Amino acid sequence: MKILLADDHALIRSGMRNELAALGATEFVEAWDALTVRQAFERHPDLDLALVDLTMPGVDGVDSIAALRTDFPTVPLIVVSGVDAPAQMRAVLRTGVAGFIPKSAMAQVMLHAIRLVLAGGQYLPPELMRALDDDASEPPHPPRAKAGQAGTDSARLRVLSPRQREVFALLAKGLSNKMIARQLAISEGTVKSHVATIFDVLNVHNRVSAVAEARLLAGDSAS
Repeated sequence: MKILLADDHALIRSGMRNELAALGATEFVEAWDALTVRQAFERHPDLDLALVDLTMPGVDGVDSIAALRTDFPTVPLIVVSGVDAPAQMRAVLRTGVAGFIPKSAMAQVMLHAIRLVLAGGQYLPPELMRALDDDASEPPHPPRAKAGQAGTDSARLRVLSPRQREVFALLAKGLSNKMIARQLAISEGTVKSHVATIFDVLNVHNRVSAVAEARLLAGDSAS
């Protein structure tokens, strides 16, 4: 496995290397500004993953990330940033990145986020989930509670990847992880990672609750 670590602080790159040692045999490529990041992508077309800081010298925030996604679309890219304002996180995710890890929580979520992304999922920080809840909050004269909840969850589901939405649709039909894996021709482990993300998005803690929420939303969208 080959992973790009792009941060202008050597200490941060060292910490990421130590944290990712749990992944097993991994080759690390390092970069510290906009030029070395682009060189790393160009010289290592076999990158399995890129972890890129949003505020390195020469990096123009979201615009630079969008350019990398356009020029190197096959490499999963996770943004790592000390700036974790919800509006910025949403703007970054709209570029098609595989995740956003706030530096304030990096040690706690790094391995979980990377394993999820390598399995084909997308990592969404809790701060963004709370912001989506706020965006979908009820109006001064709200509709009945059930519809209001469906609206909230619908807003959260918009951040799922296309594959995660496929898993979600099959989950709503009551299919097991093994059956979902067979239907989508992916591994059962990958399905489990997607289901875990769906649990986070729906703010549920078990399959029964997730299926209930999925069927509620499926019925709401069909009405």
